[in-house]
Amino acid sequence: MPGALRVVKLDPVGLATPDFCACCSAPAATSRAERLAARELVVPYCVRCLRHASAAGTRNLAAAVGSCLLAVTLALALPLAWPSAPFWAHFAVVVTGACLPLIPRAFRPRVEPGHTAAERAAWWVSEGELCCTNPRFAEALAAQSGGPVAEPTRRAKEPRFFAWLVAGPMVAAVGAPSGWMFHHPLVRVLNLTPGRITISIDGRKVAEIEPSSTENPTAGVELRLPTGDRLLSTVLADGEAVETRVTLRSGAAHLFAPNSADQCFWLEETGYGRQASRGTTVHALAGQGRFWVLPRKVDTWFAPNPPASGPDQRSSGGRLVALRQAPCARAPRGTAP
Repeated sequence: MPGALRVVKLDPVGLATPDFCACCSAPAATSRAERLAARELVVPYCVRCLRHASAAGTRNLAAAVGSCLLAVTLALALPLAWPSAPFWAHFAVVVTGACLPLIPRAFRPRVEPGHTAAERAAWWVSEGELCCTNPRFAEALAAQSGGPVAEPTRRAKEPRFFAWLVAGPMVAAVGAPSGWMFHHPLVRVLNLTPGRITISIDGRKVAEIEPSSTENPTAGVELRLPTGDRLLSTVLADGEAVETRVTLRSGAAHLFAPNSADQCFWLEETGYGRQASRGTTVHALAGQGRFWVLPRKVDTWFAPNPPASGPDQRSSGGRLVALRQAPCARAPRGTAP
């Protein structure tokens, strides 16, 4: 049967423990250290009771590891299993899933007959107070250490959760946005037609875009669309619908410019510092249906890169990539589709 809790106020030095089990009062065969800050007490146990006393740490570790694994798995796999999920639903499912392995730790195991504790039989309440489930052990410990025995307070309950148990939910809170954005890559959509257009993906309306006929860093809209093979539908101002089958790649950036056959797009790569001697190079975009998967990270959208001041051997420099747009009649040679 469970014992009545007792709190023993211990002297900071010269601690001595009884020679019988802190749980069932059987002869002690082994022990387990209880630590709090700089305090440590070796608590005696029989072999059988040591198993359930050590099980608390094992269960906490299993819950924490399971929570972290579930958080990472859901964050990366859920967008593939549920591609149409909005971000808030994805975030809620990932965080909730990471909390599931922690739920069993909220329920106390059953105390076996003949024992006074289901897990630990003694634990620190503060640096000068030890809570014991076995009244006989508490009285013997108080007699040997010279400290009084007191009735337990509300804070004398055995701690069920520790700070590191929130590692899984924290991983979920950080990983959920990253996983969702990785599998919902960026798609920049331009409207180079005379009127407003409506964009839908797999039959679901995602944006209405006003026209923008000239190169402008703010032109178009940026959408986060689910990865994989998709059907992009464009409804023009006159009601005509144009469908384009595309493949969105996780982690990549994309450009979509429907009904823009007279416009050309290209990448300009400009060197700075020690790489300025390589000048500016132009790369044509390869794609079909006026949809492109950008082969590299774009630093500047629809505007030229800052001018290079010339080679500088003191600076390692680097290279910037700009995505440019112009009517094909005025585009650089080799960029026409």
